[in-house]
Amino acid sequence: MVNTSRYSSLNIVLIQTREALLSHFRPMLNDIGVTDQQWRIIRLLAEHGIMDFQDLAKQACILRPSLTGILTRLEKLNYVVRLKPSNDQRRVFLKLTNEGEHLYENLCKAIDARYKRLEAQFTHEKLQQLGQLLKEFTDIAIDKNEEHS
Repeated sequence: MVNTSRYSSLNIVLIQTREALLSHFRPMLNDIGVTDQQWRIIRLLAEHGIMDFQDLAKQACILRPSLTGILTRLEKLNYVVRLKPSNDQRRVFLKLTNEGEHLYENLCKAIDARYKRLEAQFTHEKLQQLGQLLKEFTDIAIDKNEEHS
């Protein structure tokens, strides 16, 4: 019999870690009226420019039905615009508006400052090591999921 309790505790620790990290950034997002998920989308679009709906959903780790509602709210806030190519109406691409780009640029300064404070407490080396370990773990999970597809 396999003792799964030590592995299920890893799941709890990862969730607690995510919440601990977000506790440093949620107040900033709340101040400007943006949710964690909305910020993820804004950040990805700022980093990638124009993105396909499917790619955005996958990279943001947001289910497609949820993404539709989030994008509708971001459009109403004038942060995101949807683009449909004339040759394929089934596809949807997204990009930030000028207002969305300004929001990203302004908020990044505050987020960078917060990361500097985290670095001062946890060290740059530990943050890099943690990021690398989590990326390796994520890559393994993605490989396993693809095997069962």
